[in-house]
Amino acid sequence: MAGFDSNQVASLLRQIGAYNELLANAYVYGSIASDDQDANTLSLLHKSGLIRPDDSPGEYRVTTDLKRMLNRLMRKQSSYRQLTDMGKVIEAIDEVVIDYQLAITSKEQEDAEYYLDQLDDLLYETKDSLNNNLDTMHFAIVSQFGFVSSLSNKIRQNERYLSHAQKLLNELQQIDPHDCYEWLDWLACPNEFARKITSFVYWYNQILPKLRLIIDNMRISLFRLRRDEKQASQLRNMARFLRKHPEFTLDENLFELPNLPETLKYAPHMPLKSYVDTKQTGIEQPLLELVQSLRKQSIVTPIKARETSEVSVKPIERIAAEEDFFEQQTELLFERVIINNSAISALSFYQELQNSWLEQSQTITPKAWIELVFSCYCKLTSAQQNALTIKMKGVAVIGTTDNYGYSDVVIELRGKLKASA
Repeated sequence: MAGFDSNQVASLLRQIGAYNELLANAYVYGSIASDDQDANTLSLLHKSGLIRPDDSPGEYRVTTDLKRMLNRLMRKQSSYRQLTDMGKVIEAIDEVVIDYQLAITSKEQEDAEYYLDQLDDLLYETKDSLNNNLDTMHFAIVSQFGFVSSLSNKIRQNERYLSHAQKLLNELQQIDPHDCYEWLDWLACPNEFARKITSFVYWYNQILPKLRLIIDNMRISLFRLRRDEKQASQLRNMARFLRKHPEFTLDENLFELPNLPETLKYAPHMPLKSYVDTKQTGIEQPLLELVQSLRKQSIVTPIKARETSEVSVKPIERIAAEEDFFEQQTELLFERVIINNSAISALSFYQELQNSWLEQSQTITPKAWIELVFSCYCKLTSAQQNALTIKMKGVAVIGTTDNYGYSDVVIELRGKLKASA
């Protein structure tokens, strides 16, 4: 990266490695106290930006940047409220794209590489921040908000997470990721730049279903936590009621009281054990029978013979396709228009060939013929419709607007084709 030397980075990493225990104690215990032996070391770490002074004199804490990095690497619960203002991110990306496009157009290669690196960092930070946001919320659901202990705090955290996730989803849905393809709509767009933009759009389309799934899981988690809190509240109320009313407390020697009716007397509770006491002679016989029954071989279920039958398959009958007679006549009409290069009326064509059709025992009414010609014209390909034009002859229907009753259609070549002919 510009402005940094590899030796400076290596020196910073060596400081982290050399004082790893000191930094670990500051991270785990929250702060460390300064003494005469560590004064110079703490001063050096403070100058390097790894620790910062605490409110209490002589104590130091890990800086926010280092703590955030350690939280993510250690998968420790961190804040879910991160920089996810996608509107501002899109505006920032748009500014970098404009600068990059101007640099490419002006053939300023060094500036173009700088803006491309800046765009790559911006896209990565955006995706990384939002992915970390979703991972944090997902980890909170999986751990059942284990960073707090009481049910009321779990419910409160769940409600806050759910509200944040819903606001985030509403914000992300305001942006159409396909609009980002406009950044690629210029002639000299490099492939590397196009890959970065398309990768960002693909990631954006993948992140929305994940966020919806997290919201659904949060709602289920909130329902369960509220149910558990209700049950716990009922148990606490019952225990409080029993403590206030000792008359409901059962005496352990209730079965020995003389004034207890015979029907309500019961034997003392049976001692439960996790093993069988083989020294008791009373359970010897039932135990032997149980062991013998377990040693018996299980009855094998006989395999039933499968019944077979033949399936007769008839050969597929091939039927020759028959073409409609009058559809052939419409094709003949279109061909005559093209060959003669003149407009032909469907009604005049019908009157001309009507006797020939009757000799072949083919009949059709004039209205049905005109509708068939119009239908066949609509079924032509776009190229064929561009070559031919259809004109309708008719009058407006009384009492309606833009409705006409057609009595004939005329097929002719378009003007450009006539001129070329």
